[in-house]
Amino acid sequence: MKSWRIIVHIILFVSMTGCAINNRTFGTRNSAFDDGQKLIAQGQFESGLEKLDQARREEPENRDIQTVVLRLREEVAGKLLFEAENLRFSGELDRATQAFQRILKLFPFNERAKEGLGSIALDRQHIAKVDTARELLRNGETSKAETLVRAVLQENPQQSHARQLISEINLNLSRPEVTHLILESAFKKTVTMEFKDTDLKSVFELISRTAGVNFVFDKDIRQDTKISIFVRNNTIEDILKLILTTNQMAFKVLNNNSLLIYPNTPAKQKDYQELVVRSFQIAHTDVKQMVAMVRGIVKAKDIYVNEQLNLFIMRDTLEAIRLTERLISLNDYAEPEVMLEVTILDVTRTNSFLLGPTFPQAAYFNWAGAATAAPAAALISQFGFEGLKSFGMATSQAKIDFLQNFSAGDILANPRIRVNNKEKAKIHVGTKEPFFTANVQAGVSAVVTSTPTFIDLGVKLDVEPRIGLNDDVTLKVTLEVSSLLGTISNDKGATAPRVGTRNAETLLTLKDGETQVIAGLLDNRERKAAQGLAGLINIPGLDRLTSNQNIERTKNEVILLITPRIIRNIPRPTNSESEYHYGTASEAGKLPVAIKKTAAQSLSVAPSGGSGRGAAPAAMDAFSAAELQEPTPNPFANVASSPPSSPALTLQAPTNVGLGKEFSVNVRLVGAKATVNSDLQLTYESSSLEALDGGDKSGTRTIKLGKDQASGLAAQIRFKVIAANPGTTEINIQNATAEDMENNQAAEVTLPPPASINIK
Repeated sequence: MKSWRIIVHIILFVSMTGCAINNRTFGTRNSAFDDGQKLIAQGQFESGLEKLDQARREEPENRDIQTVVLRLREEVAGKLLFEAENLRFSGELDRATQAFQRILKLFPFNERAKEGLGSIALDRQHIAKVDTARELLRNGETSKAETLVRAVLQENPQQSHARQLISEINLNLSRPEVTHLILESAFKKTVTMEFKDTDLKSVFELISRTAGVNFVFDKDIRQDTKISIFVRNNTIEDILKLILTTNQMAFKVLNNNSLLIYPNTPAKQKDYQELVVRSFQIAHTDVKQMVAMVRGIVKAKDIYVNEQLNLFIMRDTLEAIRLTERLISLNDYAEPEVMLEVTILDVTRTNSFLLGPTFPQAAYFNWAGAATAAPAAALISQFGFEGLKSFGMATSQAKIDFLQNFSAGDILANPRIRVNNKEKAKIHVGTKEPFFTANVQAGVSAVVTSTPTFIDLGVKLDVEPRIGLNDDVTLKVTLEVSSLLGTISNDKGATAPRVGTRNAETLLTLKDGETQVIAGLLDNRERKAAQGLAGLINIPGLDRLTSNQNIERTKNEVILLITPRIIRNIPRPTNSESEYHYGTASEAGKLPVAIKKTAAQSLSVAPSGGSGRGAAPAAMDAFSAAELQEPTPNPFANVASSPPSSPALTLQAPTNVGLGKEFSVNVRLVGAKATVNSDLQLTYESSSLEALDGGDKSGTRTIKLGKDQASGLAAQIRFKVIAANPGTTEINIQNATAEDMENNQAAEVTLPPPASINIK
């Protein structure tokens, strides 16, 4: 007995050892490997990767460990890079730097992390340049600010701070015909001129002596051309613009007080107009489409296209280059993109019943041979049927069925698919079923071959989104649900499927984040079969007692939930961005000739000896020295003596701001004298916004404007969105007072309407 126990224990020991070896062979029992996976799942990437490396060192020959470790390292690197890029794009550069440095500690040779640190360094330089440009703009140095911002946009066209500032600059910029025109202050001197049929040379000589500006004439300029001009209280710059425009002449700046005058003809423009070569890198749009737009609108002189690098090089005037920059900035946007969150639920319920008795369904008789059963012989002798030798039933037993089968099957799919605007996204949840086609090859002996054909069964979903500027998504949805009902075969062995389908096609419009349910694709089936004794099955009441019933009910429903979430949309341009000055038909980008406000009957220019309306008589054919020494009566004296209008406050804030983003709010006092001081109270919702000026978080700020403040009559406050969910918030100005420090008089201030901000 003891020997049998020993044998049993040996067998159990060998079995357990074999199981352990089997587990060791087909899996792993490495504790460091298991701990590493758990730590990575908990987000402790450093400790988890260290454990995984330990497992690799302990079992260098284990391919399962090697494969899983490589896959987990790639997943960790992808997650960390995604988080770091999101921090960088949201403007949190310090945290993004720490995230990229963390990646390099784990993966020292990761090129994307190194590129990310380089991009952050470049972003810091760009932000510093934009801040410098913003300070220059506050100080009135618009041209320098524009040059600095355009240099940033040339390196990074999508730099958000630079794009915002260039929009502000374009609103306030008044560019002359030549952007680098810098003349002495005497050129702005206000004078009165009265000439009639005077040589062009004499007029320019008098302007030169008065303003201290040197003029050099092209050889094709006819200096003996007669002009008549009558101007009161206008600057020499405006007078020069009028003379040049009305006589088809143009100028080129030689230095800060010297101009070259030449005929404004295409031939002379080729000789004197300075051309600029600029390369434009197209980020998102096809370079051929962009070049076609530039050729058609700007009429560019020379363009070279590099399709491999998706850029083009343009040679044209500076004004045409600036116009091309604006066109590209308004058209080179990334394609709108949406994330479709789809939930597909396929619910199947099957309920079958088998109830009732099963009786013998037939009796048989044998008229020849001996009786085979004693009961039959007894029955024969009882009824006296001599010829009846045998009697029996086809079913020897009667049974009662009370069977019920219930089956439930749910197929849940929750795919998330990212798709560009006006592109089709396809989702298939199901199987590919093969069906064979028989092919007979003629010959001595017929050869039959079968060719499989695969069809898709299950749920097929096609979605084509169209993203609108109002953050709504129009979806064209096509849903098809198919199932295999059976197969049909022919005499040659070929089979064809019998497929049941349910289709739905619709066009719907949803808001960003709105969920739409598409349901009602039902397939209800019920099959009944009953068998029993003939005659009794048709009697009401006895049919259920004397028959066996087989009932099968099948219900199938497909439910679709779809939620679009806009990842990126085209920003809506402002009116100043979408509509701006083009120039003339011959010179794209050239701003119109504009002069300062002039009183009635105080301006007349007539070239080639003509006298315009309001021209002076012949006795006044000279540059009136008295007009230069003694000012003429001010035609706007009555207007100046009228009481000034009350000053007004303006409040500028962006319409849409993303969660966690920063933005600026500008407050200006318009229509006030330079000697006015103003105090105002700015209020905001502290639960949604946070002021970044270092003050308290009470939701109010007291702002001072006026001559005693460094910022003058304007102020800017930076805010950050701290709201947890999208919504709407307001910034308002209350309790504004103003006082003129020159005469110590209070002034009424018109308050602006609240600024509403949509948080997305």
